[in-house]
Amino acid sequence: MSLLRLPVLLLASALLGGCAAQSTEAPQELNLTVLHVNDHHSNLLPKQRTLSWGGQQWQVNSGGFARVAKQIELLRKQHDNVLTLHAGDAITGSLFFTLFGNEVDAQVMNKVCFDAFTIGNHEFDKGDAGLKEFLDKLGTPACPTAKLSANVKPALGVSPLTPASMSDSFSPYAVFQRGGHSVGVVGLTIAKKTKKSSQPDATTEFEDELSAARRAITELQSKGIEKIVLLSHIQYARDLELVTQLSAVDVVIGGDSHTLLGDFSEFGMEAAGPYPTVINNADGETVCLAHAYQYSQVVGELQVQFNGDQVASCGGRPHFLLGQEIQPTEGSVTTLEPIKAALKQSGVFSFVKPDSQVQGLLNDYQEKVQDFSGEVLARVPETICSQEIDRPRRSGCADVISSGAHRITAEAFLHAVPEADFALQNGGGVRGDIKAGEFTIGDAFSILPFANTLVSIEITGSQLKQVLEEALAYSVSDGGSTRAYPYGAGIRYSVDLTQSYGDRVSDIQIWDKESDRWQSMQLQESYTAVTNSFVAGGQDGYQTFYELTEQGRANNTGIDYAKALAEFAREQGTLERPDEFATQAYRGRD
Repeated sequence: MSLLRLPVLLLASALLGGCAAQSTEAPQELNLTVLHVNDHHSNLLPKQRTLSWGGQQWQVNSGGFARVAKQIELLRKQHDNVLTLHAGDAITGSLFFTLFGNEVDAQVMNKVCFDAFTIGNHEFDKGDAGLKEFLDKLGTPACPTAKLSANVKPALGVSPLTPASMSDSFSPYAVFQRGGHSVGVVGLTIAKKTKKSSQPDATTEFEDELSAARRAITELQSKGIEKIVLLSHIQYARDLELVTQLSAVDVVIGGDSHTLLGDFSEFGMEAAGPYPTVINNADGETVCLAHAYQYSQVVGELQVQFNGDQVASCGGRPHFLLGQEIQPTEGSVTTLEPIKAALKQSGVFSFVKPDSQVQGLLNDYQEKVQDFSGEVLARVPETICSQEIDRPRRSGCADVISSGAHRITAEAFLHAVPEADFALQNGGGVRGDIKAGEFTIGDAFSILPFANTLVSIEITGSQLKQVLEEALAYSVSDGGSTRAYPYGAGIRYSVDLTQSYGDRVSDIQIWDKESDRWQSMQLQESYTAVTNSFVAGGQDGYQTFYELTEQGRANNTGIDYAKALAEFAREQGTLERPDEFATQAYRGRD
């Protein structure tokens, strides 16, 4: 909903010393519009998705950064006092990043012209130097995007981010003038996950989010700034928790958890909460919290009405971006007007044409992407789903406790490194389904989009048990990542997360190639593991792998992990849904 704009109040000053003078003070009321996105992950093109409505399934064309740009342009024209914010994880996740690095993301973001951007964990996927390169490209003289994080602490004089001062590349906060008011925006980066699940330099530290936020807010208040926005890349659930411990915060624009907010139930989509989510801070004052889903699909339009320095009301809506192309998945209809009318009236979907300039820029790069990605490697009779272990099974996926896409990936690792006894793959390294139809080189690099190679590691049975316990502990820890969960091939085990650390993994077995059967893992026996270089470096909590690597017991094969999947698919010719998985039994936390 759009909030009523209130007039600026001009206050006449008293006549002093016989001289008439006037001064203008800031009005008490401010209607602030915050336009925001998060976690687009180099996903710059539209996607096909299925909606349920009227007893039918409908195929729609949704999102894409050209639509994001157009929607933001349209909303800016409709409102005064606009802030345009990006809550992090702009890069890594598609062939645009695989082939061109951060170049395309920076260009399209500059076309939109964000007022501020907070650093996400994936911005560190190519180390401090990679982040520095991206931040240098982000913003122009005409569009000076503020780059923010209050809790990222690179080593001064050591990190490329901070060669001379701590503010060389980014700042803890920025201050914007809107409607005669100062609005402070504080950046936050998820600390533990970034340190353990990305590739920051070893000397770069990450302060606790709460402590950093308190310090930045105190600094803003010391400057007389009381309207405060957190631009937060720390996950929706942790935003909810953090706000209750903070004074003075008014607005939170978040990311990292890819959270959909709003009422999408009429169309068969489940959201995590209302848009906006209204909560109270440590002072008992109203806070407006909003996230905007993922992958260039949604633009958030948050409306905040301030009375003085406190939030009087929160409003607004998400804009889930759609094209005009809608088709039933089965059968035919005489008219599309009923579903189009329902979508328009939903308050959560918006039909929008792509911005021509951004689309033209993307078209130039897309031709190169298509040239690289078009070769067909294999046939896929049924979609092989990527399913997180602790989530409900998805419709159209095999009804198993584990993930078929992760299993295929682990099998590809064993195929590429045949001397290995087993393969392990962390959950977060596989970024999509292996869809039914033709499987191409582009599909392999889209599913495995990061700059990882395969690493073989010599490991004993007792060390393997420790590795699995570490991964599970990280997957359930505060500030960790469920995507640390281990998937594999040539190995199987049972998991019980109700047990204490050290007792969560049991019945570990390794496939013995000589006897062609499963053998119980022996604590003193030596084995060869193969995994991706991210995990081998100790990220996602795999600390023992890191220690073994430091001891010289690891060998980086130099084989790109996406190329390993591509070659496996080429040799197989057909990729079938697997019926065996590493996780034999699973009990989650009660």
